[in-house]
Amino acid sequence: MKRYSILNNLEKCFFCGKPAECIHEVYFGTANRQISIENGFCAGLCHKEHNLSHNSVHSNRKMDLKLKELYQKEYEKTHTREEFIKLIGKSYL
Repeated sequence: MKRYSILNNLEKCFFCGKPAECIHEVYFGTANRQISIENGFCAGLCHKEHNLSHNSVHSNRKMDLKLKELYQKEYEKTHTREEFIKLIGKSYL
């Protein structure tokens, strides 16, 4: 399945705008990775913002939660919170 994002152009880093070098599934883990791919919960990231610095989304919990909150808010523009919780298992808002 082709990945897409409900929030950003996957060709540019969500945080810094540089060319994206990877695609990050916002809600990761065994079960949620596929759900993220199917629902557009993906963000284009450069390597630095993804996992090559102490401030990357995989190392900085605040950064990780910011993405989770933003994607949930965007999803809830066209869906209910209950639908989101059924998909992901909990709310980040």
